[in-house]
Amino acid sequence: MYLKNAWYVAAWSNELDQELMTRTILEKPVLLYRKENGDPVAMGNLCPHRFAPLHMGKRIGDTVQCGYHGMVFGESGKCVLNPHHGGVISPAMKVHSYPVIERNSLIWVWTGDEDAADPALIPDFSCYSADGFETIGGVMDVQANYELITDNLLDLTHADFLHEGTLSSDAITISKLETIEAGGTVWANRWCPDGIAPPVWGQLMQSQMGFDLSQKIDHWLYMRWDAPAHLLLDVGISPLGKPREDGVWVYTGHHLTPVSPTRTLYFWSIVRNHGLNDPEVDAFWKGSIEFAFNGQDKPMIEAQQAAIGNTDVNDLRPVAIPADVAGGRARRALARQIANEVKGIKPESGASPLDELLKKSAGSYAPVLPVV
Repeated sequence: MYLKNAWYVAAWSNELDQELMTRTILEKPVLLYRKENGDPVAMGNLCPHRFAPLHMGKRIGDTVQCGYHGMVFGESGKCVLNPHHGGVISPAMKVHSYPVIERNSLIWVWTGDEDAADPALIPDFSCYSADGFETIGGVMDVQANYELITDNLLDLTHADFLHEGTLSSDAITISKLETIEAGGTVWANRWCPDGIAPPVWGQLMQSQMGFDLSQKIDHWLYMRWDAPAHLLLDVGISPLGKPREDGVWVYTGHHLTPVSPTRTLYFWSIVRNHGLNDPEVDAFWKGSIEFAFNGQDKPMIEAQQAAIGNTDVNDLRPVAIPADVAGGRARRALARQIANEVKGIKPESGASPLDELLKKSAGSYAPVLPVV
């Protein structure tokens, strides 16, 4: 199932230039490029004449010429030049035009009702461009349904097993999950005190602060989910009983764009406030992501997809454990939004910031408060 009235990530800003590129979103090929003034354009990628991919054509100013028979399309998707038969242009000679916004170093494309394309529905990822932080990112092609990846991200107890020797910590496995849901946003927060640093984190803290690897630490993993599949993780370690400022931490962003029921474009990011402008720290994080995400998560999720085939995982009646709570809430929240869309109910903007929710409630039991 897809939520159509939603913003999906089509590209990182630095991927897109005035050359033509294409991405498939919700099983539809989308053409992407920048106009001469730098504004992004997103429209259908198949010429309605003989369905040739437009990205195999060329740009002429801010327009695109089909490389097969020369029809030219403007940014609105309408044909503006037919070089054949006296130049008569059929009203049907057009491709779909998608609302598109560039925000926080990402190209966001709206796939549903154009009248409902509200920029306020884009979740807050302002940390990508915040002062004092540096962001690196990439994209992986995962042969699996996007909700299986969401399940993986909202249940981080797999770290002690799937990421043994890198992100593993038995403190994660035994930690308590704090789940908060409001306005369609789901938070899955884990506070993991008084443990040994996961190897990757211990290595980073040792190199940045001369940390003693035998020293006990507090570890936190606070994940935020917004429909259809945009997640932001606040994760780090600090010496036992100390605030986050005394340790090392990052945001990791996860944007899952469905290509098909069994394929997903996974846009990832690391946002850090340490080792700024340091190529070695860049390489450390890129290597960690490559090893953990591409080398461990991806093969397991793809194997899971191959095992269940085209069957929805919930139809197989999986045996649930407490760690599945947040993933279950996200699946139900997404299903509600899809059902509302069918009924013609317009989507609403996201929930209040987490710090406001915590003030209204009893607060978090975690001494290091979430900031996502």
